[in-house]
Amino acid sequence: MKIATLLLAALLFPTATLLSQPPQKDVPAEVDSARNSLKGALNDLQHAGGEWGGHRAKAMQHIQEALSELNQAEKFAKEHHDIK
Repeated sequence: MKIATLLLAALLFPTATLLSQPPQKDVPAEVDSARNSLKGALNDLQHAGGEWGGHRAKAMQHIQEALSELNQAEKFAKEHHDIK
């Protein structure tokens, strides 16, 4: 009888922890790793020398845009309580 009562109470009064996941405390390690890899690639290209027909500069621009996207994604996650 007590088990049935507990089950009924759980169905009638679910807690927030049962319905949603709590936000992560930090940015996932994979995102940090990707950010660090992009920064490393940008640094390598900055010190590579030569113009390479403008393609090196364009690649650096793409990396900077990718870093900006990661920053925007982190801001979005914080605003929407996906991370703290």
